[in-house]
Amino acid sequence: MDTEATHVLLVGGTGQFGHRLASALLFRPGIRLHVLVRPGTRPESLDGLADQGVTLVEGSLQDVRSLDSAVEGVDVVLSAVRGGEDVMVDGQLRLLDVARRHGVMRFIPSDYSPDFFQLSEGEDAQLDLHRRVADAVERSGVRHTFILCGAFMEVALSPLAHVFDLERGHVAYWGTGDESFDVTAMGDVARWVAQAVVDPRAEGRRLELVGDVVTVNEVSRLYEELTGRQLQRVCRGTVEDLRRHLARTSAPEGAAREGLMQPHLLLQLAGRGRLRSPANAEFTRLRPVTVREYLEAKVRPWLASRAEASFPAHP
Repeated sequence: MDTEATHVLLVGGTGQFGHRLASALLFRPGIRLHVLVRPGTRPESLDGLADQGVTLVEGSLQDVRSLDSAVEGVDVVLSAVRGGEDVMVDGQLRLLDVARRHGVMRFIPSDYSPDFFQLSEGEDAQLDLHRRVADAVERSGVRHTFILCGAFMEVALSPLAHVFDLERGHVAYWGTGDESFDVTAMGDVARWVAQAVVDPRAEGRRLELVGDVVTVNEVSRLYEELTGRQLQRVCRGTVEDLRRHLARTSAPEGAAREGLMQPHLLLQLAGRGRLRSPANAEFTRLRPVTVREYLEAKVRPWLASRAEASFPAHP
């Protein structure tokens, strides 16, 4: 094993965000990337990672022996897993215990979220899982970093967040529409993480990194400016109505859903989980994507398809 490099074990590297993390880590000089893959994972789901110099290690969060083998000789353990309590808590705590026993230099759990540290238990069942892991990490004595980014831009501005359906031209919101929220593109979070894993300034911190801060009304105006199309807006109620809605829907079964469907935008619109101390200025090599830039790239194909539909080719 190359002792001059920083060896990083990425767990959850075959997911949508995990793939971006893997690519960002590969781009960083001095990093040797190892990716934990479940036995039987189809090669096509790895998207050629092995061909790029990644070491693929078979293992499972449920199998401590395989984790011991995967973590041996590794400097940093980086998690990007998603799932229910069995994955987010039980699985990550097994990973943490193995990392502690092997004396890793840094442990980074799978957060990439609003600031769940300011929430009370029970406010959001999914983020309660993050807090349980964070408490265990802080008690473990393992050197660590927590990465907080608000909401993923790709999720917050999609129907998954239950506010924007831009392709259909709809927006449904609570409050006045002027409530601010933090969003960051997945690729930018990945590049920040890739920098943080080897940066001593990130050690022992709750590192807040934000791509852009906007409101529902600002996003709506940008969309209308870029497309020339007016959004259909529906106000679902006040911020207090939203808080009551979140209290009803924050249940363990909801937190157990797989994938990227997260309440991170609604939580922020309810005035909870906003990032208070972004550290962007410490990581100046990266200029994050703004919401305007994201929407410009997003709506361009829609406008092109509409133009083609308006001017069909002559036979």
